[in-house]
Amino acid sequence: MSKARRNLGGTMVQLTLPLSSLPTASMQAGSLRRREAVNEAFRIALDASGLSREYVAGELSRLTGDQVSIHHINNWTAESKDDRRIPLEYAAALTVILGDARILAAACPAGYLVLPPDEAAVYELGRVVVDERRRSRKKKELWERINGA
Repeated sequence: MSKARRNLGGTMVQLTLPLSSLPTASMQAGSLRRREAVNEAFRIALDASGLSREYVAGELSRLTGDQVSIHHINNWTAESKDDRRIPLEYAAALTVILGDARILAAACPAGYLVLPPDEAAVYELGRVVVDERRRSRKKKELWERINGA
């Protein structure tokens, strides 16, 4: 073996990060598979809406600018065709058309929430109340420090 050093051409070498430091390292493979949940949520939302598949396909085509046929809708809802996925870029349009956030909620992993507009105001109000309570506690601590000094 020669003692000559290899010439790396003066280029920088990027080091890889250890996988254990990544936020998803502890997650089991396939744990975020959402395909079945999204398809089921779509079927439920479509049935609950009372809208025809033809209408949904037409509105989806109009809102997205893509040609979506009733055959697409049928393929997405057929339990036997589990290889057919609803494209993510259609989720927003389907949520608006069907008036149901189940599709978005099914796509989100546990711990994340999807709120319809009427519930978003309640959530924001809750955030304001929590902030006010934190400020109130901080004011109380500061008054105690002032009075105690």
